[in-house]
Amino acid sequence: MRRVKSLLARFAGAALLFSAIIGVGTSLVLLAASCVGFLPYSDRPGPEWWGKPHVPSWTEVITYLGFAPWFGYGCLYFGVGLFVLSLALGIASTPRWLNRLIGGIIAAVAAMFAVAAAGWYLALAAIGPYSALALGLLYGIFIFPRFVRPRTPPTATWIRIGTAACASVLFLGWIFAPLLPQKSVPGVRFDLIRVTPGESPVKEQWFESKDVAAEVAVLHITGEPHGGIRGGGVASGDGAPEIDVTLIALEPISATSALEIPKSGYVVYVLKGGKWTANPFFGKKDGRKFTVAPGNDLRFDGGQIKFGNDKEFKPFTWYPTIPKGQ
Repeated sequence: MRRVKSLLARFAGAALLFSAIIGVGTSLVLLAASCVGFLPYSDRPGPEWWGKPHVPSWTEVITYLGFAPWFGYGCLYFGVGLFVLSLALGIASTPRWLNRLIGGIIAAVAAMFAVAAAGWYLALAAIGPYSALALGLLYGIFIFPRFVRPRTPPTATWIRIGTAACASVLFLGWIFAPLLPQKSVPGVRFDLIRVTPGESPVKEQWFESKDVAAEVAVLHITGEPHGGIRGGGVASGDGAPEIDVTLIALEPISATSALEIPKSGYVVYVLKGGKWTANPFFGKKDGRKFTVAPGNDLRFDGGQIKFGNDKEFKPFTWYPTIPKGQ
């Protein structure tokens, strides 16, 4: 029971207290800056000296303190990491001066990034992240070491050095990882149409991609096209060519299906006999999927579709409309 209380106390000090100090402290700095005539947020007219020193109004106080939860939430994320770091340094039995050094550097960087992330939504001036950096540095030097409990008796020297070094490098890597170059993720352009029986070939004007139009011609798909839904998945980075996905339903959508997409190029899925068939066949998969489901409109035939990690389906009916059951 005593050990549990000790862990809870260290969690409160390393995570909750860090979050509160940075969140409230940064908000107070912004309030003080405003009181001396400096606008610390807003891009209209812009962060700059704009007024005279004044006593803050109640509305002004509430506004700036209202920023504290925004800052504190991001700091809590890093505060959990500081708690884990305090446990690692305790196992390593690091000296107090080293705890101050590691805690000061890491807490300062973590606080600056947390406030900068929240400040993006608030159009925060540079004074916000810099204030958080200073507060994080002070916290890491003077408060964080109080929550590091050295192990008794100390472990072997090589274990202590290795634990402290690995914990510090991993934490810094965790902070800076989102800033490292990321692999580009190709965008996905998709088109979903319905083709009812007919003798006329589906014209290439229905498809944005020439490759898709050529593939449809090879498949000898004939009939009357009905538009469904088209759109695209979000791309990440530049230089990654789009993947074209076309879904052609030759019959009503009667079951939910998860459809893989190729790692590059294009694919034409054809629904026939209750099964979606990929043309051409592909081996290398992108990893993301389209999920197609029956529609929920009681009057007209249609369907629902979602892509990747989308939480909700996008419903649609064919145009020109097709009465239910035909």
